[in-house]
Amino acid sequence: MWMERIEEYVRRNRVDEAVRLILSEGDGVVKAELLAELLKRVIRLDDYRYVKGELLKCRYEAPDRKTKALILSVIGEALFSSGDEKEGVKFFREAMSVARGIGVEAWRAEALIGVALNLVRAGFYDDALYLFSEAFEAITALEGEEPEKALRLLRKLGDSMVFSVEWIDSGEWAVEFFNWASEVYEHAGLGIPAKTVRAKAALIERAIAGDVQFLQRILAEDWVDGAVLMARYMPPEKKGSAFLEISFWLLANGRRDLGEQVFNDAIELLSRFGASDKYLSSIAFDFVKLGYPDLALRLVRLIRSDELSSRVLARVAVEYLREGDELMARTIAFSIPNESIKSKVLQQIGGGGNVGYEQGLPLTRG
Repeated sequence: MWMERIEEYVRRNRVDEAVRLILSEGDGVVKAELLAELLKRVIRLDDYRYVKGELLKCRYEAPDRKTKALILSVIGEALFSSGDEKEGVKFFREAMSVARGIGVEAWRAEALIGVALNLVRAGFYDDALYLFSEAFEAITALEGEEPEKALRLLRKLGDSMVFSVEWIDSGEWAVEFFNWASEVYEHAGLGIPAKTVRAKAALIERAIAGDVQFLQRILAEDWVDGAVLMARYMPPEKKGSAFLEISFWLLANGRRDLGEQVFNDAIELLSRFGASDKYLSSIAFDFVKLGYPDLALRLVRLIRSDELSSRVLARVAVEYLREGDELMARTIAFSIPNESIKSKVLQQIGGGGNVGYEQGLPLTRG
């Protein structure tokens, strides 16, 4: 809700009112985070300077070193992400220094975790992982005297490492973070989350290798979250196919709006990076069978082979004829490059029957 209100203020050019609203927030870290998000959204230079000034004041209001370290890292991430990279790095360094200087292990661990999360958001994966490891060392020092607190912090550390993957674009780094998180969970005796995270790491490794067939397999098992995770880390030349598979699953499971949205994303990627004609024609047939000849028609434009595109167009024309749209069927039939296939489809349309099913026209995927 906060972010929606901030974005509305920015759209209406009422940044000063947004700042006044944020300054009423009593939690210093939350206040800094909201100002940071506002800073990333403002457009005018005067607004940027104004919001930046209010954000920088937050570091003087921290009641303790842990809070100060967190606020400094929030400032660092906001400035770095907004283009003030040199100044952003300066605040990150100060945040790390303050966090490392905290004498109480539990507080130091929490500060290091918070700073690491903001480092990940800014793209400093190596530095973030190092801070996570320092937090682990601080937590393990507590295990003898305060085992319950140590367990709680270990869980927080593992969860934070998993959560941070949301901001990681590199598949290799995502695997690294997941593997570290699984080790933290295992150290804490948390077997189930450790196993879950290892499974996600394995999925990403498959994705990096461009294993679309494995993505198809897990979609067949209705593991759509796993498929989405894989698609995110697929190589560019495989990402379009991955999105197409997810789109098909969504449409097959009655989620039409989202399915068509993902299909559009797939088309954009396939237009840029391509896919094999055999694959595109195969899944195009499946979209027709599912009842989406219009989507199959869009895929035809990406197929280079006249033979394969003709077969898909024939199947699409047959489907429109079956649905009772003879005009559309005839229009598509006339666009078929292969004269032999075109002739058969036009004969079927002229005959008014669904004899195309008996003329060797492909009806199933593969």
